[in-house]
Amino acid sequence: MTYLGGGRGGRGGRGGRGRGGDGRGRGGGGRFSRDVVWDYDDADELAASNLASALTNRFNPNVDNQDDDGYDSDADLEPPISPDHPDYMDLENHEHVLRKTDDGDYVFDDDAQTEDLLNKLFSPEDIAVMKSENMRTPPPSDDQDEDPYANTLEYEWYFNDVCDVDNLQLLKPTTPKSDAILPLKPHGPELDDWLMAVSDHPSKYIQMERKVKHPDSMREPRPIFPRDRKLPDESFVNKYKGFLFVSGLVPNVNEGTGKIESLDEPRNVQSIAEKVASLFGVLSTDVSPASPTTAFIGFATKKEAKDAMIRKASSLMVEHPVALEKYDVDEENISEEEKEFIAASKNGKESILMVSGLPVEMTSVELFETMFPPGTKLEAMFGPLTNEDYLRVSPTTALINLSSADLVSNALKSKSVVNNVKVAGQRPVQVLRAKRERVFDGWAGPGRRFGQSKLGERLLVTGDVPPNDMFLSHNDMLHISGLPPNVTLTDLAMFFQPFSADSRDVFGSGHIVRCSQGLPTGSAYVGFEFPGEIDQLNELYNGCATIGGADVKLRPVKDKLLRRGKREAARPARSLETLNNDLYNWERHVDPKDIKELEELGIEKSVLDEIFVTLRHSNRTFAAVDQAMSGERLYQEKRRGAHYKILVRKYLKILKSCVATKEEPGLLYEAMFPPEQDVDTGLFDIEEERIKDLRRKGI
Repeated sequence: MTYLGGGRGGRGGRGGRGRGGDGRGRGGGGRFSRDVVWDYDDADELAASNLASALTNRFNPNVDNQDDDGYDSDADLEPPISPDHPDYMDLENHEHVLRKTDDGDYVFDDDAQTEDLLNKLFSPEDIAVMKSENMRTPPPSDDQDEDPYANTLEYEWYFNDVCDVDNLQLLKPTTPKSDAILPLKPHGPELDDWLMAVSDHPSKYIQMERKVKHPDSMREPRPIFPRDRKLPDESFVNKYKGFLFVSGLVPNVNEGTGKIESLDEPRNVQSIAEKVASLFGVLSTDVSPASPTTAFIGFATKKEAKDAMIRKASSLMVEHPVALEKYDVDEENISEEEKEFIAASKNGKESILMVSGLPVEMTSVELFETMFPPGTKLEAMFGPLTNEDYLRVSPTTALINLSSADLVSNALKSKSVVNNVKVAGQRPVQVLRAKRERVFDGWAGPGRRFGQSKLGERLLVTGDVPPNDMFLSHNDMLHISGLPPNVTLTDLAMFFQPFSADSRDVFGSGHIVRCSQGLPTGSAYVGFEFPGEIDQLNELYNGCATIGGADVKLRPVKDKLLRRGKREAARPARSLETLNNDLYNWERHVDPKDIKELEELGIEKSVLDEIFVTLRHSNRTFAAVDQAMSGERLYQEKRRGAHYKILVRKYLKILKSCVATKEEPGLLYEAMFPPEQDVDTGLFDIEEERIKDLRRKGI
């Protein structure tokens, strides 16, 4: 629902609950001086600047959105002040710092700071005028002086009354405020926060929006972390303000065993940190390895993280040592899965080709299409190959069944295949944004109605949670990992269509996670509209499926604990006939005699049909928010559709009262004639003839 209200005037120096010494606001403790001449040019410039900013930027509502872009405000993007900057403040040796508390906070000498600031901004004469001894003291109780400009307790500690237009102490620009209707800036939950936002509003009118939140609209998804990702410790998270996540690094492989070295080895951890540090130009201490092929990077500010992502994302390439070998191993030392793969081959291990040094995230489809490109002679010679001809024996090693020993020999000798294998090893390092998770931190505001959050100790990477709007608009959500890069949203919609009661929304019910370059990461989210659809999927596939020719993992997205209320089992559905009747059949709300009476007065039903349909389409108050389910309806005390019903009845009642007839022309018509003159009702005859003429013309 939208409210319009008058904005407050400009604000002078304010006392009260401002930040700074002993609770007083800006401007020398919030005191005024009626003798100080304000610079109206500055006031005009400030008002114009605020208006331009408000018209350019549409302020978003103050919501706690977990799936935002990771940069909370423009202040977070400001670069830090270096020690050689003139505004740099060395707090350890500052003259106005009295002491440092046990918690690490600094206690300032506010009086000395104020004195120093006044000396920089004003001349000694102006300072003498602003001294408290030159200010008028609050009048005693028996003082009969009604001077409205007295510096009373109210003026010093409360918001100024902008309705008092004669108060010269209020700083007002000479130009009037804009008539634009602008949204109110985001503010805190308390009344003082709202008053401050209203006081600083750059136009006369404010637009405020109150959204009724159903428990379903306050759901939050639990993050889905890869099982091999190691999250940074608390000290690393608290040390930095901005974070990035990189994946696709070349892992360190043990030459003796051929296996990837784990993070349990300190030397491997240091090696990964140094490798990432050299790519981004940071220190190795700024890197926290998350797995043998991924790592977190910390930055002093979010702006530094953003700049590094833009600068480095498109230029980071690594080359994996991909190589082809003949599969020649002792069958006694291999796994049961390898033995089954060999047994399924017609010629045993002689027809199996081994590919080593593969990127960890590369799928079978991606490898086949790179080695034997579709539509080429290589595909005709070695293909077609399916997922059954492929076995991943380790994160970096795969076996390919080529059906004969000659094909294996030809592949090892073919320069084209060898070159294609090298191309498969050339991969970009994917850079993704990372940010701290927000966790619940109690309730605030009047009646403890608003939930608060604080920064947690875990880092979330792009794709760990689904898009917020998509998550809230679906009953269940599924996370898919291991997708080949050529899979599209259309492919996902076609694959999951058998499990959906309605036709799937290709773009609204699917989301492919991409890195900062726009490349797919192999993960995606799929939404399901109705309860039970995802259960059928889990029963059939049990967490594993084949999509786009690759084996993928399926994991349902779970909800975080809902702090208040409970989820609805399913949203009520209405048939098309019911919806049409609700939209067009306004007559059920009124007495048929009233409709007939209006028709006799010249107001046809078709005119009323158009009026009420337009009202429904142009004003959500009488449509969606009136027809919503309990908990989401604008007026919770009313039944569904009651607000529209009241409108229809009131409209017809007022319309009947406004209709003038020849017998009862009404006071408005009678007022057109002097008291001593008879009321001429001939105009009604003229209007009747005019309407008949229009109807004959079909108008």
